[in-house]
Amino acid sequence: MTLEICEERCNQCLFSPNRIVSKSRMAEIVRDCRRKDTFFQCHKHTIAGRDVMCRGYYETQPPSQMQRIAERLGMMRFVPMPKEDL
Repeated sequence: MTLEICEERCNQCLFSPNRIVSKSRMAEIVRDCRRKDTFFQCHKHTIAGRDVMCRGYYETQPPSQMQRIAERLGMMRFVPMPKEDL
């Protein structure tokens, strides 16, 4: 299994001023991800049917246990934004 991470932040990244939810909802999402020891999925990739870590989450949040393991095993892969969202 490979942990996929978006190569770049999308134009509506949760971790940008252009996010599509309020700042308080963003904080709630991040708290929930950290409590569950998981990560925030890039919504553009989710729409495309893929489970890919949001680049903003990767850059701003402490790594989850899964991320640390994937990194140690060399099983992290950076993937481009889905073509329809460029």
